[in-house]
Amino acid sequence: MRGFRRFIVLVAVVFVAGVVLANGAFLMVGGKNNKSYNVEANRLLDQYNTTGEITEVDVDACVYIKGVEFFVPAESEASFSYDSYEPYEMRDFFAGVGYIIRPVFYDGEFVGYAKFSYTSENKDGWSFLFWLNGVFVLVGGCVAAVLLYLKYVVLDPAKELKKLPQTLARGDFITQFETRKDTFWEEFLREFDMLRETLNSERQEARLTEAKKAQRALSLIHDIKMPLTAIMLFAQALQRDLRPDVEKRKDLPVRIFRRAEEIQTYVVWLQAAISEVVPNLPVKEGVFYLGEVAARAAEAYKLHMEGCGIEFTLAPHANCLLKGDGDRVFESLCNLLENAMKYGDRKSVSIEFSQEEEGCQGVSVVNSGNSLPVGESGHIFECFWRGSNAQRTMGSGLGLFIVRQVCAQMGGEAFVVCEGDTFGVTMVFCLA
Repeated sequence: MRGFRRFIVLVAVVFVAGVVLANGAFLMVGGKNNKSYNVEANRLLDQYNTTGEITEVDVDACVYIKGVEFFVPAESEASFSYDSYEPYEMRDFFAGVGYIIRPVFYDGEFVGYAKFSYTSENKDGWSFLFWLNGVFVLVGGCVAAVLLYLKYVVLDPAKELKKLPQTLARGDFITQFETRKDTFWEEFLREFDMLRETLNSERQEARLTEAKKAQRALSLIHDIKMPLTAIMLFAQALQRDLRPDVEKRKDLPVRIFRRAEEIQTYVVWLQAAISEVVPNLPVKEGVFYLGEVAARAAEAYKLHMEGCGIEFTLAPHANCLLKGDGDRVFESLCNLLENAMKYGDRKSVSIEFSQEEEGCQGVSVVNSGNSLPVGESGHIFECFWRGSNAQRTMGSGLGLFIVRQVCAQMGGEAFVVCEGDTFGVTMVFCLA
């Protein structure tokens, strides 16, 4: 806000300085006394030299000449036809200010002197200056109106917008945001309030989901507790030799095995329930250009990798048309690029392309530094599985699982390529 105030002050200073300079320049150049009265006087004298008369109509037609008086020397016999002429003595004729004296000739002969009284005021210039200042006032008013609009309609409400992210960050999804119709941010506030409602609804759903998970967990604990207790009792019986009967003693391992199978059933059920929680991303049927999707992914990570000192390259490729959902392929490429940054040696990452087989196109994300131990690559696409090289790196174990799931839904596949000190994941898609 301080910056905007300084901007207003700067605009005001520049505007006032411009007005002062414009007026000063006019007064120095265009505001001086006009000498056009000389032109009008010479025109009237030329007229008299030709026609022998100057009428009041001729004088009224002049802008700067206001009157004409004549003086005829005694030795001259000529007379003037200007109606207002009266004989003057020479001393009276030359008295006063604001006039010019010109010799008068008729038909090439000198007949006397003419005294032209004039005004040198530059009326057109002052009129121009008046309108110029009027334009300055109008422009200044418009600029001031725009600045005031920006201040009260855009910037002042923007102060309140700073509190909105803080409100959501604190987890306050209940307080509604006031939407004013007279502000620039009306649509933004309305959409932000929709976001608040969505977050609040998702939080309520998450709480219900957590409650259901807790209930299922408690039910599962109760179901596992029964066979586990039986196993413990059977184990104690074996340990203390509480059953002297040999046949009954032989039956104990069988019972323990049955209870273990029962627990195994619960474990399988639990794995199936967890796999249902894994997001199943919907894939749209369609076509997309591989080059455009790869360029989007490269653009999204280029600056990030350069900031981390990673050499990033996008290999030359043909912009072929493939079957599938371009948005899901973009997300999969982003997953692979994120993994390449996290689990590689941060020296180089590249997006490469290959013709896997007839009718198929492959795209790979390859990074330097293969830190995955030998024998673990077969589990890399399993749900929630994380390699031994990822123990100190945050992750969910879902990224590559989702990548393979997306490829499968598009009729393609995903596989790992390890060559020397490089590690890569290749996605294969069908040509359209």
